[in-house]
This record gives sequence, structure tokens and C-alpha cells, in this order.
Amino acid sequence: MHEYDAVFDTVGGETYRRSFKVVKKAGIIVSMLEQTDSELMNQYDVKAIFRFTQATRERLTKLAEWIDQNNIRVNVEKKFSLEKAGDALDYQKDVHPRGKVVLAM
Repeated sequence: MHEYDAVFDTVGGETYRRSFKVVKKAGIIVSMLEQTDSELMNQYDVKAIFRFTQATRERLTKLAEWIDQNNIRVNVEKKFSLEKAGDALDYQKDVHPRGKVVLAM
């Protein structure tokens, strides 16, 4: 199941720990929330780093440019209308999606 070169973790907790199972050997996990776990790093032969950054207009603009240029791709599993937000929450709880669940406005 080690499919990905890298994971960018913005959730932490159990999601951070599960990320080690999907990263290829010698891959990297960058977490915005979790301090590095050397035990998991050694167990899965994965590099993990902790990075907290201040969100600024300049940084968010640069990130948007990268996304527009297809340098960053987000795995969207399912989209819901705003009126179906309750269904979206149920979907996340019941299905445990691998990608993002998006509310379209």
C-alpha cells in the first residue's frame, strides 16, 4: 500500500500515524501539527518533519499559483452542495474517504 512519495499532513493524530503506511520507503511526511515520531520513521523507513508556518496573503497567493499550474494536486473524493453539508459529514464519518470531501458553494 506504499503508494505515495510524500504526504502533507494538516490533520494530525491518527491521520498522521496512518500516513506512514501509505508513503514509499525513503518518502517524506511533512506535518503541520505533529512533532516527528522517530519510532514510526524507523519502522517505515520514512523521513518525517514538523513545519508550522504563518499563513500570509503572500504565501496563500503563491500556493494558489502552484495549484493553478498543476504543481500541487488535491485528491477530491466527493463534492456536495452546501445544502447537503450534513450528508457530507455523514459521508466522512461512515465511508472514511481517502480524498477530500468538498462543499461547493
